[in-house]
Amino acid sequence: MAKDDELFVTRTVSDEATTLSGITVNEIDLLDAVDLPIVVTNRDCKIARINRAATTVLGLPASAVGCCLGQTLAGVENLDKLCAQVMADGTPCRRETRDGDRCFLLRIAPYSGADRQVLGVVLTFTNITAFRASIDQAIYEREYTKAILNTVIDPLVVLDAGLQVQTANRAFYALFGVSRDETQSVSIRKLGNDEWETSEVWKSIETTLSGGSQFQAVEIDREFPAIGSRTIVLNACRLARDGHTLILLTFHDVSERKRSERALRESEERFRAIVETTPECVKLVSAEGTLLHMNSPGLKMVGAGSADEVVGKSVYDLIAPEDRDRFKAFNESTCRGEQGSLQFDIVGLDGKRRHMETHAAPLRNPDGTVVHLAVTADISERRQAEDLLRRSEERFRALVNASSEMVYRMDSDWSEMRQLDGRGIITDTSKPRKDWLNEYIHPDDRLLVLQTIREAVRTKSMFQLEHRARRTDGTLGWTYSRAIPLLDGNGKIVEWFGAASDVTARKEAEENFRRLAQTLDAEVRVRTRELEERNADVLKQSDQVRELSWQLLHTQEEERRHIARELHDSAGQTLTVLGIGLAELVQKAGRSAPELASEAEQIQETVQQLHREIRTTSYLLHPPLLDESGLCSAISWSVQGLLERSGLEVRLDLSEEFGRLPTDMELVIFRLVQECLTNIHRHSESKTASIRLARESNQITLDIRDQGNGMLPARLAEIQSGRSGMGIRGMRERLRQFEGTMNIESGTSGTHIFATIPLPKIASPGHQSKSDPLQAAV
Repeated sequence: MAKDDELFVTRTVSDEATTLSGITVNEIDLLDAVDLPIVVTNRDCKIARINRAATTVLGLPASAVGCCLGQTLAGVENLDKLCAQVMADGTPCRRETRDGDRCFLLRIAPYSGADRQVLGVVLTFTNITAFRASIDQAIYEREYTKAILNTVIDPLVVLDAGLQVQTANRAFYALFGVSRDETQSVSIRKLGNDEWETSEVWKSIETTLSGGSQFQAVEIDREFPAIGSRTIVLNACRLARDGHTLILLTFHDVSERKRSERALRESEERFRAIVETTPECVKLVSAEGTLLHMNSPGLKMVGAGSADEVVGKSVYDLIAPEDRDRFKAFNESTCRGEQGSLQFDIVGLDGKRRHMETHAAPLRNPDGTVVHLAVTADISERRQAEDLLRRSEERFRALVNASSEMVYRMDSDWSEMRQLDGRGIITDTSKPRKDWLNEYIHPDDRLLVLQTIREAVRTKSMFQLEHRARRTDGTLGWTYSRAIPLLDGNGKIVEWFGAASDVTARKEAEENFRRLAQTLDAEVRVRTRELEERNADVLKQSDQVRELSWQLLHTQEEERRHIARELHDSAGQTLTVLGIGLAELVQKAGRSAPELASEAEQIQETVQQLHREIRTTSYLLHPPLLDESGLCSAISWSVQGLLERSGLEVRLDLSEEFGRLPTDMELVIFRLVQECLTNIHRHSESKTASIRLARESNQITLDIRDQGNGMLPARLAEIQSGRSGMGIRGMRERLRQFEGTMNIESGTSGTHIFATIPLPKIASPGHQSKSDPLQAAV
């Protein structure tokens, strides 16, 4: 069966009268009435009939009837085969064919006779040139639009009402790192992280889809899979297609612009900071002389407390009157596009005069006007320095002329002497000469002079040397020559400037002194030998005195121990007996003579007080705790007793692991502490003190401090030198026996005494000496 939109002829041949190929006259008239070109063939694919439209449109002549179809319509490829296939299958077909610039839709349909046998085919040609052109144009426009969208840098995506992706350009897929298949009909919310999915943007887009409002572009910061963190401007608009509402989303990446804006802002801030912090004056001046801007250092230079005092006013008012015209001409030339520099004076608002140097360049504003941009430095001090330098050079030149020094100038490598003023000592030279070494320097000194020159040139340092030189009278004399290098801006030596003194007299005196020294040297050696022998005797006597001093101290301690024991054992027992007798007397007097009881009680109290004082004196002379319990217990008892007697609070820092030391060493440390506490109580007026005693692996350290008045520097110096302070000298002498040291520091905040005593190594019994009680004790 043929389709409805196909035009074909099919009928059953009857007994009616027919024309060529069995087509009736009525059918021929009907074919001519049709505007479409129609060609009818028989089974042999020869043309049986053509209508008028075929003649007109296809240009087929009437003589084409009976001709082979494939030859007549040669523009249609394999036409005979197509017709044969249609007749064989009984199924119509269609093809597009071209005739020049025209395009036709060729339809081929079979027709049959009364016996249902296919008699041939009917070919119809529909001109679709305009239709094909419109389709081609639509395809071109679609591909062109697609190419444009795919080449657009900004990602574009079309969403439906459910925010599902319908289509997108390549930039969109690249932005989210997905393919077209992965996003088709997928919600755009699923293409990012949780923050992306829950963004408030989607509510605004849904509102836009519903037609409730116009979507306002928003700027968002998001992390994208392909490009990382970006700042995106998201915009949306509605689209309508086939009654459905869609929305077009555009993603505009403004990250670079943001970075550029941030970089520009930071650059402007840095430039502003540089302008405000530079020590020079930075200003803008209009062509008319109006001050448009001035930084803070510039305001200080002109004596302005704020910018309002000078900005917007004529800068010429700040220029010194004698320089005002020059500055005005300079400003006008700068605003005409010229660059330059100028030195001038200003008179500030505070009346202070300054000498300035400005470097200016034209600056074009956005409106096309040109202003004067300048960096101006206060060179008043530099000018003063230049004046001082000029005056100094003048004084130096006068000094050189008035001095007896020989003055010379050498080139950079000393190969040429440029000038020499010999002052009558050495022959002058006013023109350069290269033979100066042979002319002036003694042959034996030339090598030394050259070596010294090479070293001075290498190090760019001063040349100085004493050498022999030939005088004007031909004799040899000694000169002390000094020269300094003069450098250019790059540090390269330009020339050497030097001066030489005649030291012949000094050299002769030194030679005489040398001979005298040689004569005296033997005598000095003899005298030195005598002094060394006497010094040895003195040292030996000093050692004997020190040993005697130690023996005296040792004897003193033994005597103290003896006296303390006697006071404790003898006087103490006697006072105890006396106290017991007085107690019995008080009891009896109370019964028989009450008037004597009170006096007896007072005597008893006096005896008890005497007993306590004798006991305290005994302990101070030699505390028994020192022998019984050791150094720490004795120091603690002494500190407690001092607190009771004087109220002086002492903070003790003693380690429980301190242990015992040799008896003589413990006694020395105890006496040292006792002497220091006594001095603090008597002289410092301090209410507090601290004692720290520590035992280290190789020494004992003692640190005693107070917060008293301290000692005057003169008094401290006398004590340090040993000229004063018998107690301190005794302390040092005790420490010396153990090779100990003691340092004293004193000031307005108090006195600090720090002592160290080395711990001796344990000696074998065979090496112990009778004169070394410490080693023997260890």
